[in-house]
Amino acid sequence: MTDDWSYALAVVILAAAAFATRISGAVLMSFVTLTPKTERFLEGLSVSVIAALVASNLVTADLKTVTATLLAVAVMALSRSVIWAMFAGMMIAAAFPFVLTP
Repeated sequence: MTDDWSYALAVVILAAAAFATRISGAVLMSFVTLTPKTERFLEGLSVSVIAALVASNLVTADLKTVTATLLAVAVMALSRSVIWAMFAGMMIAAAFPFVLTP
């Protein structure tokens, strides 16, 4: 059985590791000159990470999650608005039990 000190130590170690990686990234980027190709890569990186997380979640998702995600993707493609896509996805997920009740 672990005690409270073990949990506190683990939190401190994880916080220090997170802080160190954040600082080291900023320090390393101060020595690197960004080319236009690298800038395009970094701009698209966050979108690709989110897409990978959503895709891996959809593999084991239920019908409600798949429906809400597909609707959000459709709204995003038509409106080009992230806010409207998130709103549509949340609304269909919230209304799903009322629309399709077995």
